[in-house]
Amino acid sequence: MIFWRRAELGAYLGSRMFSLFKRKAAAAVTETTFKTRVDRFWQWYASAGERFYRMIEEKRAHELPEEVSAKVNEVIDGCAWVFGPGEDGGHSFTISGEANPHRQLLAAYWASRAPTLKGWTFYGARQPARSVGEICLRVGENAFEAKAVWLTPVVNQETRHIDITAWHPLFPTLDEQSRWGILFLLLDEALGEIGTQNWIGHIEINDQKLSGAIPLAELRAFTERVQAGQKWKKGGPGEMWTLYRPKEEPTDEPRGDIFVGSTSIMPLISEFMEANGKFKDPLADTGADYSYIAFDAGVLPKGREADARGEIEDALTAVLEPAGSGRHIGGAMGRRHAYIDLLLFDGANSIALVLESLRRQRLPAGTSINYFAHEKRGHRVVM
Repeated sequence: MIFWRRAELGAYLGSRMFSLFKRKAAAAVTETTFKTRVDRFWQWYASAGERFYRMIEEKRAHELPEEVSAKVNEVIDGCAWVFGPGEDGGHSFTISGEANPHRQLLAAYWASRAPTLKGWTFYGARQPARSVGEICLRVGENAFEAKAVWLTPVVNQETRHIDITAWHPLFPTLDEQSRWGILFLLLDEALGEIGTQNWIGHIEINDQKLSGAIPLAELRAFTERVQAGQKWKKGGPGEMWTLYRPKEEPTDEPRGDIFVGSTSIMPLISEFMEANGKFKDPLADTGADYSYIAFDAGVLPKGREADARGEIEDALTAVLEPAGSGRHIGGAMGRRHAYIDLLLFDGANSIALVLESLRRQRLPAGTSINYFAHEKRGHRVVM
């Protein structure tokens, strides 16, 4: 079974091919935190999992989309889902953020809180197909066999990606949007949702098969050889860290004094800086929040500012993660303030844990817990 990795592609092809996974619009549930929504979902799934398993075995999975979609929408509106093969011959249930980095983080958290259910495996991102060569996608009267896709890969040392040129005999007969849609679906079948994002860089589609091309089915093995040979390490959502330095001069906007920072969610930082103080909440109506702590940088000991801030970050992690209430996602140094960035899952309960930890660390009066989203600035908490 296949579902869309990219929302914009789903809008184009989903009505023809994968109606099982189309989402119905659902009213946002705003009174509960994301943690509460996730826990309620897993309570429901634990009670329904045995029935779902039996229906899949009886080839009755087509009866489940309406029920399952309603529950998925209550957790993360904007995600796709799919049943598929699990480990040891069982079944799996997967939620995908569909290439949205913010929803991919929520999907990863959702998967991390999954219960252990006999016969079930749960994934927070689309997994590679077990046999890529058997995949065949149909658009109208055309059948796109994965085994007919050939790729010419080039290792890009500068970007640490694999650039590819792709060919399929039917690509010249399609409009541009359809070609890209089919190609991305097949790449995800080969590498999985996160694998495609992590490893595939610049992509071209050629009307002729180039010399040195390899079949799509060999892409995963090629990528694994590159990873081992280059010793490049990449991870899932929120697992890779990036150092950044703002290009603009200091401003009076929130976080405008930052001169260096690190983050595990670079899209958040990029979008925030580009918004010039008008950053719209990418987690709106999810019950989760991007927040940051700001405190007087002068309280950090000279010469070991980063280490001292790291100790505060470790203390926050020690209270947030065991409670499933949040996680540390970055930090920065400014000319006036030091910053610690957090992704919070449990609303006021998360804030209470953060405040408790900051008080134990004896941060000074005036230390504040802020929200990245412009519309939530009024929710700022000051010690």
